[in-house]
Amino acid sequence: MAEIDQEGEIQPDGTLLVGGHAIAVIYFRARYAPTDYPSEAEWRARLLMERSSAIKCPSISYHLTGTKKIQQELAKPDVLEK
Repeated sequence: MAEIDQEGEIQPDGTLLVGGHAIAVIYFRARYAPTDYPSEAEWRARLLMERSSAIKCPSISYHLTGTKKIQQELAKPDVLEK
């Protein structure tokens, strides 16, 4: 994440470059908990990746769906029916 924060940039077409290399796919094997982002550098890197056109796996929607708070909200009566 530190490398992405320091070297990452988004081109006008949405391509994410890190160290001059185009990144097409971002696979989140970790970084599922807020504690995985101990400084602003990690949050900036995550935002940069999310703003890019690279394919994210999982997508931010699926990533958030797996969090406890979202699961609590989805479990409330009539939420899913809406």
